[in-house]
Amino acid sequence: MSEGGELVAELQQQAGDALRVVAEYDREGYDVHYVREDVGARLDERADAIHRNLVLEGISREHLEDLFGAGDLHCSMHRFDEMTAFHFAEEEYTGLFVSVESDADLPLASFTDTCWRSL
Repeated sequence: MSEGGELVAELQQQAGDALRVVAEYDREGYDVHYVREDVGARLDERADAIHRNLVLEGISREHLEDLFGAGDLHCSMHRFDEMTAFHFAEEEYTGLFVSVESDADLPLASFTDTCWRSL
Protein backbone atom coordinates (compact mmCIF):
# COMPACT_ATOMS: atom_id res chain seq x y z
CA MET A 1 0.00 0.00 0.00
CA SER A 2 1.34 3.44 -0.89
CA GLU A 3 2.13 5.97 1.82
CA GLY A 4 -0.99 7.96 0.83
CA GLY A 5 -3.05 4.77 0.90
CA GLU A 6 -1.83 3.93 4.40
CA LEU A 7 -2.79 7.40 5.61
CA VAL A 8 -6.25 7.13 4.05
CA ALA A 9 -6.77 3.72 5.68
CA GLU A 10 -5.80 5.11 9.10
CA LEU A 11 -8.03 8.15 8.70
CA GLN A 12 -10.95 6.03 7.54
CA GLN A 13 -10.48 3.92 10.64
CA GLN A 14 -10.76 7.05 12.80
CA ALA A 15 -13.37 9.04 10.84
CA GLY A 16 -15.30 6.34 9.00
CA ASP A 17 -17.69 7.61 6.34
CA ALA A 18 -17.21 11.19 7.59
CA LEU A 19 -13.86 11.39 5.74
CA ARG A 20 -14.28 13.57 2.64
CA VAL A 21 -10.88 14.45 1.11
CA VAL A 22 -7.21 13.65 1.69
CA ALA A 23 -4.70 15.47 -0.52
CA GLU A 24 -1.02 16.42 -0.41
CA TYR A 25 0.25 19.51 -2.17
CA ASP A 26 3.41 21.30 -3.15
CA ARG A 27 4.15 24.52 -4.98
CA GLU A 28 3.35 22.98 -8.37
CA GLY A 29 0.06 21.24 -7.61
CA TYR A 30 -1.66 18.60 -5.54
CA ASP A 31 -2.13 14.84 -5.37
CA VAL A 32 -5.54 13.66 -4.19
CA HIS A 33 -5.19 10.41 -2.23
CA TYR A 34 -8.88 10.09 -1.44
CA VAL A 35 -12.10 11.84 -2.34
CA ARG A 36 -15.47 10.56 -1.23
CA GLU A 37 -17.70 9.98 -4.24
CA ASP A 38 -20.37 12.52 -3.29
CA VAL A 39 -17.89 15.42 -2.99
CA GLY A 40 -15.85 14.69 -6.14
CA ALA A 41 -17.63 17.21 -8.38
CA ARG A 42 -17.32 19.94 -5.76
CA LEU A 43 -13.61 19.22 -5.39
CA ASP A 44 -13.13 19.44 -9.16
CA GLU A 45 -14.69 22.93 -9.12
CA ARG A 46 -12.72 24.29 -6.19
CA ALA A 47 -9.42 22.38 -5.95
CA ASP A 48 -7.21 24.87 -7.80
CA ALA A 49 -8.39 27.83 -5.71
CA ILE A 50 -8.04 25.82 -2.49
CA HIS A 51 -4.52 24.80 -3.52
CA ARG A 52 -3.49 28.45 -4.05
CA ASN A 53 -4.90 29.36 -0.63
CA LEU A 54 -3.10 26.49 1.12
CA VAL A 55 0.22 27.62 -0.38
CA LEU A 56 -0.43 31.17 0.85
CA GLU A 57 -1.30 29.88 4.34
CA GLY A 58 1.91 27.84 4.37
CA ILE A 59 3.96 30.94 3.57
CA SER A 60 2.53 32.63 6.69
CA ARG A 61 3.35 29.67 8.95
CA GLU A 62 6.53 31.21 10.41
CA HIS A 63 4.69 34.45 11.12
CA LEU A 64 2.03 32.60 13.12
CA GLU A 65 4.65 30.63 15.05
CA ASP A 66 6.41 33.88 15.97
CA LEU A 67 3.14 35.63 16.77
CA PHE A 68 1.85 32.98 19.17
CA GLY A 69 5.23 31.90 20.57
CA ALA A 70 3.86 28.43 21.30
CA GLY A 71 6.19 26.25 19.25
CA ASP A 72 5.76 24.76 15.81
CA LEU A 73 2.42 25.14 14.04
CA HIS A 74 1.10 21.68 13.23
CA CYS A 75 -2.26 22.48 11.65
CA SER A 76 -5.04 24.94 11.19
CA MET A 77 -8.70 23.99 11.22
CA HIS A 78 -11.68 25.65 9.58
CA ARG A 79 -15.15 24.45 10.56
CA PHE A 80 -17.97 25.22 8.14
CA ASP A 81 -21.64 24.21 8.11
CA GLU A 82 -20.95 21.24 5.84
CA MET A 83 -17.37 20.26 6.61
CA THR A 84 -14.31 20.71 8.78
CA ALA A 85 -11.04 21.25 6.92
CA PHE A 86 -7.59 20.59 8.38
CA HIS A 87 -4.46 22.11 6.86
CA PHE A 88 -1.04 20.74 7.78
CA ALA A 89 1.64 23.05 6.36
CA GLU A 90 4.92 21.16 6.40
CA GLU A 91 7.00 23.89 4.81
CA GLU A 92 6.28 27.07 2.88
CA TYR A 93 4.97 25.26 -0.18
CA THR A 94 4.13 21.72 0.93
CA GLY A 95 1.52 20.17 3.13
CA LEU A 96 -1.56 18.07 3.60
CA PHE A 97 -5.27 18.89 3.36
CA VAL A 98 -7.89 16.68 5.03
CA SER A 99 -11.62 17.30 5.33
CA VAL A 100 -14.37 15.54 7.23
CA GLU A 101 -18.07 16.11 7.81
CA SER A 102 -18.61 18.99 10.22
CA ASP A 103 -20.59 16.82 12.63
CA ALA A 104 -17.85 14.15 12.86
CA ASP A 105 -16.96 13.58 16.50
CA LEU A 106 -13.24 12.87 16.27
CA PRO A 107 -10.53 12.57 18.91
CA LEU A 108 -8.74 15.72 17.77
CA ALA A 109 -5.24 14.99 19.07
CA SER A 110 -4.98 11.47 17.66
CA PHE A 111 -6.61 12.42 14.33
CA THR A 112 -4.28 15.37 13.76
CA ASP A 113 -1.24 13.41 14.98
CA THR A 114 -2.01 10.71 12.40
CA CYS A 115 -2.04 13.38 9.70
CA TRP A 116 1.09 15.14 10.92
CA ARG A 117 3.09 11.90 11.13
CA SER A 118 2.36 11.20 7.47
CA LEU A 119 4.33 14.29 6.45
